[in-house]
Amino acid sequence: MAELKLDRVTLYEFHAQFCKTLADANRLLIIAELVGGEKSVTDLAHNLGLGQSNVSKHLALMRERGLVETRRDGASIYYSLSDPRIFKAIELLVQVQTEQVARRHSLAQHSR
Repeated sequence: MAELKLDRVTLYEFHAQFCKTLADANRLLIIAELVGGEKSVTDLAHNLGLGQSNVSKHLALMRERGLVETRRDGASIYYSLSDPRIFKAIELLVQVQTEQVARRHSLAQHSR
């Protein structure tokens, strides 16, 4: 497979668009739910306590942006992460944010 070379600006524009897609708590919840394997819109809506139309809209955007893939089985469509590293990246960000919150809390406690 030939390696695709993107200039720095194009790469960062692509990265920013990807991050915008992740900038919604419900989409992050959907990604976390899909780590366990593929699920239908009905499964996701039930597991997350969201409306099916809401989940469908999020999944459509996530599919358009390449975060999820689909598989049809009869009348049902199942969604899965297009790459498991997507969740690993989110986990890394959560770890950083957790440490930042703990650090801020510790600093606030010491300044009192």
